[in-house]
Amino acid sequence: MNTSEQFSEVRAIADLVCSDCATEADLIKLEQLLQGDAQAQEFYYDYLCMHMQLKSPTEQNMEFIYRRISEEFVVRQKDASAAQEPNHLVIDAPDNSVARGKKLVIFGLLLLIVALLSIGWFIFRSGPTHVAQVVAGVVMPMGRQAHIEGDNLSSGDYQTMQETSLQMADGSLLHLSPDSLIKLFNHNEIKLKLGKVVVESALNKNLTIHGKKAIMQSNGGDLTFDLTHNRPRLTTGENTDMKPLRWRPIHYWNFNERGDRVVDTAGNAHGIQAPGTSRIEEGVGQGALMFNNNKTANIALGSGGGTVADTGSFAVHDGVTIEALIKPDFSGQLGDIDTIFHKAHDTSDHKVTLTLQHESSNDGITSKSSQNKVLSFGLFILGQGYHQLQLPLDSLAGRPSLSELKDGKYHHIVANYNVQTGLKAIFIDGEMLASHQYPAGSRVISGGPGTATVGNNPAPDERQNEAYSGAIDELAFYDYALPEYMVKQHFNHINQGLNYFALPSNSTTLPQRPNLRLPANTTFELDFVTGLPSKIIKN
Repeated sequence: MNTSEQFSEVRAIADLVCSDCATEADLIKLEQLLQGDAQAQEFYYDYLCMHMQLKSPTEQNMEFIYRRISEEFVVRQKDASAAQEPNHLVIDAPDNSVARGKKLVIFGLLLLIVALLSIGWFIFRSGPTHVAQVVAGVVMPMGRQAHIEGDNLSSGDYQTMQETSLQMADGSLLHLSPDSLIKLFNHNEIKLKLGKVVVESALNKNLTIHGKKAIMQSNGGDLTFDLTHNRPRLTTGENTDMKPLRWRPIHYWNFNERGDRVVDTAGNAHGIQAPGTSRIEEGVGQGALMFNNNKTANIALGSGGGTVADTGSFAVHDGVTIEALIKPDFSGQLGDIDTIFHKAHDTSDHKVTLTLQHESSNDGITSKSSQNKVLSFGLFILGQGYHQLQLPLDSLAGRPSLSELKDGKYHHIVANYNVQTGLKAIFIDGEMLASHQYPAGSRVISGGPGTATVGNNPAPDERQNEAYSGAIDELAFYDYALPEYMVKQHFNHINQGLNYFALPSNSTTLPQRPNLRLPANTTFELDFVTGLPSKIIKN
């Protein structure tokens, strides 16, 4: 995608500005599109300049120059030696030549007025030329863009030499630890690259802080962003919002459709209902799917584009999460298996499975419960092979019994694995009830050409033995481990009648970048892979 396509909305409003047709609403929209996006701002400046240059050749005596770095607009006479087209009308029709010259002058003046108004508007909206002032301490400019004039700082990168306080042009105070590295974008937008910043926001002012994986907004409150620990930490103020840069599932089926189609609202793994499934009007949103424990009870979702192992949308590298609401009718008989989700590469062990079962474990992790009814989560982990983590349904240590899981209510199930930490875990209704620690960094091998299936094992000789009995709703597949705090939040959202992502239950699309309102005066450890809140740090 070229930049013109990427910033099509900015381009459309820029055309209106250059045509003197932009309304106040257009200008407000333009400001929103440019706010916090350096690439969009650069595109707008360059597009405006290009527009002027394309228009100006009709006037041979004037040229327009916009210097984006210095915010300078120059109108000057062209070099007299520049070649000009001959005008054959001068001798034959002098009156027409004069009229034409007047029109060109008027046209040039109109272009000049439009350009000055649009650039002046943007500069006025952007605040003063300096973006911050040193109140205490010492900073060193890093790179050519950064510039210090007295105590005033322009946009750019700066490193603190000691404890330092900066006052942003909007009035907010930044208290930085020694050796912090900060980038100043504009009067109310920064990026912390190293160190720690404590923000005292000005009254009714919003300061935006960019991290590597998330964007935080103060909304007039205080906050602290700390990169001095092994994992980033965020201490919220009264109104702190977060916009995570990575949060969407790779696939998400909410089962709210009418008819036999099953739509993936986050990806392209769509399916068709098999005869052993039916729609029911319960669960979250408009409905869920009921599976009748027959070999035809399944939803085939395709391979996700995989051609060999570790390819396609079901191939994961940072981790994996399977999330679902289930209302099971599992028999619990010895040898019985009810498949919630299954993705395999042919007959190999490169598979991801989530099942209810009553059979022996294959990894020794839960040998004491090998004859118990369990919720099982299977993965192929490089260097370890295919292992199942099994959560006994025995009503001990906070775990539910099978009868409690079959109480006629939907239960929130999350099974995940974090490659970075090596932790594999199973959650029920927001609580981690089983886990196993693998060596940190152990990769998952998944994906490939095999079909992903909901409600059954796609292998012909297993379809009858591993068919699911009961209802399934809100199934999601992620290519990372959903952090513990977010698991609890998703469970809370379901209890509020919303979907996992705090959206209305019948939402058919997911936003590209959600806005998370975090609880006040709370310290979070942030997930290193996604930037999402991982857990609460108790002081």
